[in-house]
Amino acid sequence: MAQRRLVYVSGSLGKVLAWRYLTACSLLLTFALTAGIAVMLLERSGNWPPAFARAHPTIAITGPGINQTIEGYVLGAVLRPGVYTMQRGARVKDLVIAAGGLLDNADITRVEMAGLLADGQSVYVPRLGEKVPLQLGGKVNLNVASVTDLHNALGISTTVARKIVNYRSAHGTFTAVSQLLLVPVSKATYDRIKDLVTI
Repeated sequence: MAQRRLVYVSGSLGKVLAWRYLTACSLLLTFALTAGIAVMLLERSGNWPPAFARAHPTIAITGPGINQTIEGYVLGAVLRPGVYTMQRGARVKDLVIAAGGLLDNADITRVEMAGLLADGQSVYVPRLGEKVPLQLGGKVNLNVASVTDLHNALGISTTVARKIVNYRSAHGTFTAVSQLLLVPVSKATYDRIKDLVTI
């Protein structure tokens, strides 16, 4: 009985050994075991997963034109007039707060407190009954200048100056210098005067 069982096992082993895919399966199994051991060793050494497969943190892109801060110049009826560095996206009210807040005689009905602050913008907070000056920080105030003021100070035609004043009358005070392009003024004119004006 024992002898027959031995013959049976030998017969089964012979069939396995005679199987034509034995070599391929053996190589595949060896490769899988080797790869598993390699990954385990890499994990222990901190080199797995590879760098290209790791989750990367969000990168804040900065550089010329992509700065996260801007500068605003506030004048008039605020506690500490001056230039302040603000986060991009700040409003005029944030600039006023940075300057210590409003004085008691400030006329905020003539200031666009919710306006988005532009880099290099000058903001004048007038006192009650005060006339807003034409020049702010050495620049022409688009929200105050007349057709003649714009023509003389910026060297633009009276036609273009009139279009700017008409736009202001129809849409309210300018909240960004770039709104000149909505007047519209030509790109060439805008590029020439954008650094000469403020709001």
